[in-house]
Amino acid sequence: MLEAAFAPYRLPPGALPEESARAAEALAAEPLLAPPAEPLPAPLVDRALADLPAGRAASPTEACRAADGSPCGLSGPPRACLASQRQRARLDEASRAALEAGFAGVCLDRPDASLALGLLGAGFCPDCQRALGRHLQREYGEHFQPVDYLALAREALASAPGAVAFDQLPFGRDFWRVRNELLEQAIRDYARGARDAARAAGKAFEVVAQFEAIGPAQLRSIQLVDGAIFPAPVPTTGAGLGLARLLRGTAGRRPVAIAPTPAPQQPGGLPRLAAVAATCGVELSGLEPAGEAGAEVARTRRLARQLALRAGRAPAQGTPVVECAVLYSAEADLWTGGRHRLAVERAGDALGALHVQAPVITRLQDAPPEAALVLADAGALSSREAKEVRRRLEAGARVLAFGDPAQVDEAGRPAGTFLPAGKPGGVKVGAGRLAQLPPLAPEAGSAAPADPEQLGKALAVLLGKGRRAAGVAGRTPVLVVLHRTGETLDAHLVALGPEKAQGATLFLGSHVAGGARRGRFVSADGTDVRIPLNPSGYSISTVLPSFRGYAVLSLGA
Repeated sequence: MLEAAFAPYRLPPGALPEESARAAEALAAEPLLAPPAEPLPAPLVDRALADLPAGRAASPTEACRAADGSPCGLSGPPRACLASQRQRARLDEASRAALEAGFAGVCLDRPDASLALGLLGAGFCPDCQRALGRHLQREYGEHFQPVDYLALAREALASAPGAVAFDQLPFGRDFWRVRNELLEQAIRDYARGARDAARAAGKAFEVVAQFEAIGPAQLRSIQLVDGAIFPAPVPTTGAGLGLARLLRGTAGRRPVAIAPTPAPQQPGGLPRLAAVAATCGVELSGLEPAGEAGAEVARTRRLARQLALRAGRAPAQGTPVVECAVLYSAEADLWTGGRHRLAVERAGDALGALHVQAPVITRLQDAPPEAALVLADAGALSSREAKEVRRRLEAGARVLAFGDPAQVDEAGRPAGTFLPAGKPGGVKVGAGRLAQLPPLAPEAGSAAPADPEQLGKALAVLLGKGRRAAGVAGRTPVLVVLHRTGETLDAHLVALGPEKAQGATLFLGSHVAGGARRGRFVSADGTDVRIPLNPSGYSISTVLPSFRGYAVLSLGA
């Protein structure tokens, strides 16, 4: 079911299922997420996912505890403990009930609810403290004596002059790692329970997770489920390509969707985000807009599914063209408080604005040898990652660093920088070249967009001036994302302005496009034509038909 489409929508409270299904069909949104107790018509139930409250505790007495000892989630529903065996047994039972009721799968609703409260908002209940104690004994030896961690945390809070970070708590780094690992273990157990029940029944059964936040544990947990939904605001600056590339890079070929939050205020923001996300095979989820904005989102979805179902060329199933590979390190994200992830998104937006093909990778071995490696505020790489970056650079690779790359030890403690100082014009390091620019997220929540002039100078040094995969000339900004499926090259295009893109000239490098002389242009607003491609030095070029929103130019289809 998830292979065909993944634009989940929730059954609105009090709405008739048939009416909701009709509205969703008009918006090309599926599957339905419905409470397991909600009676659904037979034609709908086997296409729906039972919405299980994985992050909600059964009662305040079972909720996890904050550092002050109170049940976490006092301002809302009580949040479940990630180490609770009772919660896992309860979800196993709910999954079996959904399977027996005929649902096509389950959606684990906000399993990270307690982790999303931050360092001191949860993790101090007896179950979490026992998990921490086991970790400390493994880390420091069997002779390690149990500690009253709640009392230690309160003492640290009382003596702290301001906000408390994990490095200011006793065993704070161990505590933060355990909390993140508990989320992964909980999702693994929740999914195993559902799959064991499905295997016993001999039925296919999907397991999806909708997260409350984006973080290293949530992004790693994508590998444990069949699909994932992440919250994200509709971008007010940038196109949102960095986020879409991050989710696609961490999800691999799994379906992934963005639940836009809060409701967009800027005109055209949601349709533009839907089009940008579609270039990476990422869908939109949640309550959809009415009127023309909803119709535009639906048109984008239908074009994306036309590629996926009829032509087998969904971006998630193809191979991205890579000029730069942006490294996302879950370890660096964990120890930088999310600044690394924020910088990865900003780097993706900045490179996309210059038409540089820069997908996100999570393992250095996935970066093609000919691609430049991008390190975005990578101030806490593991020693293994740092060693591999240095080895590749000295062997002849090209590296673009935003900020000073640094490494940490196994416990997350800073272990210093591992590369020499660079500059925008690049410096030689062994047989390779290192270009360095200012950091993109110097402090949590700060905005530091890349300087286009400096970035262009660095890219000219690392990539060369005459050998680019794509470029666009025109009055309206157009985003270009390239994917290859077999012998076919797809140029996914988004008109980023509020008006139609008219008279835009697309350039594709000959080393990417080959000798193609005609291409098929299909847009979400209904255009479907064959257009000529003209040789132009080391590239081919064509004037694109006018289009609004999302379009795809296919070569070799």
